Formats: sequence, C-alpha cells, structure tokens
Amino acid sequence: MKFIDYIQLSSEERLEKFLLNLSVTNRTPAYYVNWEKVERETKKFELELNTLNYLIGKEAIYDEALSLFTKQPELLKAIPSLIASRDMIMVILSIDEQDNMSFEQLNFSKIDTNNIKEYVDFTKESGLLDFLQNQANRSLVDYVYGVETGLDSNARKNRSGTTMEGILERHVAKISKELGLEWKSQATASFIKEKWNIKVPVDKSKRRFDVAIYSKEHHKVWLIETNYYGGGGSKLKAVAGEFIELNKFVKSSEDNVEFVWVTDGQGWKTAHIPLLEAFNCITNVFNLNMLKENFLSDLLKK
Repeated sequence: MKFIDYIQLSSEERLEKFLLNLSVTNRTPAYYVNWEKVERETKKFELELNTLNYLIGKEAIYDEALSLFTKQPELLKAIPSLIASRDMIMVILSIDEQDNMSFEQLNFSKIDTNNIKEYVDFTKESGLLDFLQNQANRSLVDYVYGVETGLDSNARKNRSGTTMEGILERHVAKISKELGLEWKSQATASFIKEKWNIKVPVDKSKRRFDVAIYSKEHHKVWLIETNYYGGGGSKLKAVAGEFIELNKFVKSSEDNVEFVWVTDGQGWKTAHIPLLEAFNCITNVFNLNMLKENFLSDLLKK
C-alpha cells in the first residue's frame, strides 16, 4: 500500500493495515550487549581487581583479606562488581541465632577505615571469600568482564527504544539528505524555536522529541516520537494516551507543525482499543514496514 492511499483510509482501516505487518522483533545484533559499557565498567576497578588476584586460592583467606584490606582499604571499592551489584552503598540485614534482626550500612564508595572487619565479614558471609579461595582460578578482571556482560543484559528492556531511535535517525538522515531538509535528534522546543523560529507547544517543560525535521521551503517542522513494544501490558494504554495528548499540544501550535508516531512490536496486538483511540486522533502512525515502504519520505514530500 502507498502512503497516499493509507492516509485516506478511516482510522479503523489504518489500524487494520498497521496491525497486519508489525515486526516480530527490532533486535539488531547490537541489542544484546553494549560492549563499550561493559569495558568501561570493568576498567573502573581494573587496578584493584588485579591486586585482589592475590587472594585467589589462599588457605587462611579471611585473615589474608583482613590484612590486605587494612593495608589497602581502597581495594574494597571493587567488591560490589565482584558480587554483580551496581550499589556502592549497601544496607544489609543480619539475623542472629535467636532470630534477632539488625541492619547495617556499608559504604563502598567511601570506605570506613575504622570498620574494615565489617567489610571483610560481608565478603565472607556473601560467599565471595569462598569463591576466591576455592573456585576462582584466573584473572578477576576477566571474571568481572563476564559479570558486567551479564549485568548489561538487564538494560535490554530499555534498549528496544534506543534501537528504534537509531533506526529512525538513520532513516531520517537519508531522507533529509535526499530532500534537502534539516533534522535534529532529541530536539527540545527551545532548540526548535531558536534554530528554526517555530513555536512548539509541549506537555512537559523538558520534553525532547526523538527527531525533529525542518523544511525551510515550507517553514514547517515534523516532530517524531518512536518506541517498540514486544510484549503487552497495561502500559500500552498509558503510552497511547500520552501520545494522543502530545498530538493535541503539537496541533495547537500557531506555526506549521505536524506530529508523527513511529511504533512497532507484537505487543500492540493486545491493546487494540487504546491504539484505535490513538488512530482516531493521530493521522501519521507508522510501523517499521511502513518506513520501508517510504511512508515517511512521502509524508515529507507533501
């Protein structure tokens, strides 16, 4: 289907076409691990980790650790990374033999040199000392590199949106070059006003549009937001509502401004009603397949 035919359909018909060719995934190979971040996080404590290799395989490891950390307390800053934690300040629950509970706080960013024993007790009770004594058999830098790779997988749920932004930006860059348009990623209303002298009403003072495109010939701006939802859930209703309201703000501009929503993912099949409400209000709702079919390019040529 061509763009010109799509926008002439009713909202129900456009929604039907939209749902027919949703992407199965937007996961490029780069989705799985952010290697730059893994390397950056590992290098933070590379010196400390290399020094802590001293403890690997030690017999009286508790005494060795107490002695080492007493002499070099800053080495303790590497402990959270060894137990796969991003927290540098930990609140720890202790339960004694009588089931009495107590809480203590260990600050690994600012080491309390008067309580080194408490830190060492933590490394013992967390199982880290046993690991260093009986399981670790190679560089702790290599070990933490693996830990960081695993921790990075937790960021994947946020990476789908970043991936969509990257796809959109590449697409927009190509089209803008072909059509002689200007564009900006993460554009604010203030930037658009200062750069292109177009006023954009926004729902949030710190709102950043994923992409803004400007036509000098028509003195017009297109504002594009993008996201991806592989799974369903109540969040989709809120998302649809947010963009309905954002579209209303954009349309209220005294200048020539148009809103575009590029979204995709099988999750939208579970949110038919809120998505239909969005289609009733927003004319330009495209998925990745529609970008491939030049819908955005045709819109910008209008």
